[in-house]
Amino acid sequence: MTTLDEPLYYFTADLITLDQLDLIFLVLIALIFWTYDKTKGFQLFFLLSLSVSLAHIILLFLPGIFVGQEQLPITHTPVQAVMTFSAFFIPLARNRVELAATLAPVFAISITFLLFTDVPVFSLIGAIGIGGFIVYGFYRSFEWIGGMPDRYVMAFAIVFPAFLTAVIYPYTSYLLHTGYLLGAGIGVSLEFVKVRTSIKKAGFLQRLAAAAAGLAGISAAHIFSPVLFSPFPLPALAQGIALGLWITLIFPLLLVLTGIYDQDGRAEIVEPR
Repeated sequence: MTTLDEPLYYFTADLITLDQLDLIFLVLIALIFWTYDKTKGFQLFFLLSLSVSLAHIILLFLPGIFVGQEQLPITHTPVQAVMTFSAFFIPLARNRVELAATLAPVFAISITFLLFTDVPVFSLIGAIGIGGFIVYGFYRSFEWIGGMPDRYVMAFAIVFPAFLTAVIYPYTSYLLHTGYLLGAGIGVSLEFVKVRTSIKKAGFLQRLAAAAAGLAGISAAHIFSPVLFSPFPLPALAQGIALGLWITLIFPLLLVLTGIYDQDGRAEIVEPR
């Protein structure tokens, strides 16, 4: 049994940590944004960062509820992150095979935590439900998000992450994903209007070069993060903002300036279904 004053993450087995998943997802999102589709890359980045931030908030303010004689967490952050990432692709699946491939990571990580850790089934179900609901709510909100003027999108990109940061503070180690939200929100608003990298016009070798150079930047940021971000008052937030800007604005700008990618017409942050 656990009590409310115990640490949020009381699980004894760190078989799959959020930090490990975070790096994997960051690489995949960056590759999607730079080499496949900027709109889908940003949407996935936004949803995943939002989901993890909300999971932290839930566990901070409601660490658990009593189920019988035991107090159990409502969600489990790594599983919720995997569910959010996978559920984003469910509407994009064209057949049952692709749908099964989309859901496979959710079942795999859930079974892994269930068999090899002491994560309760209740928490796994809660994580899957919350992650799925966040993606469902996003797809249901296409119309009003797509109709927002650019200045409102920019204001939302600043105000909303700032609000989440204020809610999570002073748990500064949990601010990485609100930093992602802030950096990616500002970055994509400027990139889609000012930079406008053209992925469709890029050839395979151009995309390969972009992926290699961009991932080298992410690797450097992670390796030298103690040196680069420790001087800031909120290092995790600063790291998240920097990586969000690198993926959505700084590196795309470098691709255009170096001539690797051409510029295209104005893009849409939210495309109609």
